[in-house]
Amino acid sequence: MSKKTGTETNRREFLKAAGAAGLGAGAMAALAPSTPALAKKKRPIPKTPIKMAAISFLTGAAAGPFGIPGNNSFKMMADVYNKQGGILGRKIKLMPLDEAGGAKKQVELARKLIMEDKVDVILGYISSGDCKAVLPLSDELGGLMVAYDCGTHVLMEKKRSPYKYPKYKLGFRSAAHLGIDNIALALAIRKYAPNIKKIAGINQDYAWGRDSWKIFELAMKKLMPQVKVVKTLWPKIFTTDFTAHVSALMGSGAEIVHSSLWGGDAVTFIKQAMGAGFFKKARLAMSRGEPYPQEIGAGFPEGQFICCAGTHYFLYPQHDKWPLNKWFVAEYYKRYKKYPTYPSYHAFQAIALYKAAVEKAHSLVGGWPNKDEVAKAMSGLSIETPSGYLSMDADHNAREACLVGISKKVGGYPFPILDPNRMEIFSAQEVNAPAGISTEDWIKGWKV
Repeated sequence: MSKKTGTETNRREFLKAAGAAGLGAGAMAALAPSTPALAKKKRPIPKTPIKMAAISFLTGAAAGPFGIPGNNSFKMMADVYNKQGGILGRKIKLMPLDEAGGAKKQVELARKLIMEDKVDVILGYISSGDCKAVLPLSDELGGLMVAYDCGTHVLMEKKRSPYKYPKYKLGFRSAAHLGIDNIALALAIRKYAPNIKKIAGINQDYAWGRDSWKIFELAMKKLMPQVKVVKTLWPKIFTTDFTAHVSALMGSGAEIVHSSLWGGDAVTFIKQAMGAGFFKKARLAMSRGEPYPQEIGAGFPEGQFICCAGTHYFLYPQHDKWPLNKWFVAEYYKRYKKYPTYPSYHAFQAIALYKAAVEKAHSLVGGWPNKDEVAKAMSGLSIETPSGYLSMDADHNAREACLVGISKKVGGYPFPILDPNRMEIFSAQEVNAPAGISTEDWIKGWKV
């Protein structure tokens, strides 16, 4: 595979990679049954554009590593789909909006989008706190929502197993939750660092950080019961000075430090840790660390455990084996002069799932489907994505495999990449709890 990915890719190559039915439509829509009775009652397809709200962090510390890459992907795919004729002939009117401002502001914005602007769908949210506050509005207000990135496992789960699902009739999440990140990290550590004795954690003091550590610790206790937790730190989100945290971790004796820090917090911590000599004493295990080698550049340390929040990596799946990833990376690089990171892949999943669900519902109802019909079509849907196949389970949470690698400097790239010889792909069945069983209960029931 060529390391130069900014080359021109024509529409014919894209269609070949995506499949004749278009991105996300796949065989599901093509094979959906159509009866003569339904054909006689065909509904009209509106001439107006599809109002699609796309919400990501466009300002603040989370914008650079997360929000902007996600928004870039939304813009790119809306443009690509529109050049193909839109969705069932309707062009997409993309409405990029800023997630900054906190959960209360996002609740107010979602109410306006559904009740006043009458959007067809909301694709959005990076913050777990925002998702937990906003997604209940999907059923309350009758608005279709697809959470594209927020990771807390409790968004769609309940603590006690078994539990009834889905939580929300019109609410979905088009990416797997943080369970896959932290379980995959624990599995990779067991393989590549089997003799460690001490671990620590630094995670933000809110739902995302607390839940990430909880799942990682549970998995480690099951997989490597000999390992001792020697330090857990809980900095506030948007901390700017990690000096004391770095010192405490260096003095703890931990060999591996788990972290779900994200956005500007992750960049700041890593840079301050580099300056203090942290990486001479310990290694990081980053639950969603894939953006940071590119974000920080050549100085990013080698030997760190990096999770990709799925199999989302610009070099995986290999381009000669998965043409859609080749196309996606080349097209993204051509437009934005950077390689796509996992938020870019997550945004692709959200918009592609919506398109596929509309097309599948259309094949069943014989016209433009309403939101309930789109939601029914989305549940159980499987699509092809640049990262492989993605499945939306009956609990309205997507299931996907997970990639963990170890950072290494390789010629031809301006930042460390994942060592091609130490990439581990864990199947969806290995890292996702089944619908109806909480992730914690599932891990506790492992027979190791």
